[in-house]
Amino acid sequence: KLAIQQKLEQERLEKERLERERLEKERLEAEEERRGVQAVQQKQPVLPKEEPKITVESVETMVAPLKTRTHYDILQCSSTASRTELKRAYLSLAKETHPDALLQYGIENTAETERRFGEVSRAWKVLGDPTSRRRYDRQLQAKGISTKAGSMFENWVMGAAKAMDEALAKAEDNLEDGSGKKP
Repeated sequence: KLAIQQKLEQERLEKERLERERLEKERLEAEEERRGVQAVQQKQPVLPKEEPKITVESVETMVAPLKTRTHYDILQCSSTASRTELKRAYLSLAKETHPDALLQYGIENTAETERRFGEVSRAWKVLGDPTSRRRYDRQLQAKGISTKAGSMFENWVMGAAKAMDEALAKAEDNLEDGSGKKP
């Protein structure tokens, strides 16, 4: 009976020792975390050495990979346009972009005008054929691209950049005035 009591007492002491170690470990971790949070809070922001230069060109360069012009965008039609509407749009754009038509109007043929006519022709070649149009629509759907998605995204970025410029200008004006008012 005495041996059992001693064993129980040893187990109780061992449990208490383990509990103290666990509590001490938790306290040290909490202390370490608190020190880390304080260090982060005390760290002052570092201002850039020079102002970032945001221009229309730099925004366009950043957005260029994200923009997607579809054949529908090139023909200036919706993806639900009928074949007749697509053909009408193609013929209208072909008259405007064909190198021979441009010469009649006295406009010089350049690489840009030829590229534009090539785009219009390729778009019609794909969208004019019902089979290739269905295949193309499936590809767009698989990529998650909707028509006008690129231009909508570009407009959003340009609007955000303009709003940011206005907010920064207000903040700079307030700093120069010394008023310290929030923009």
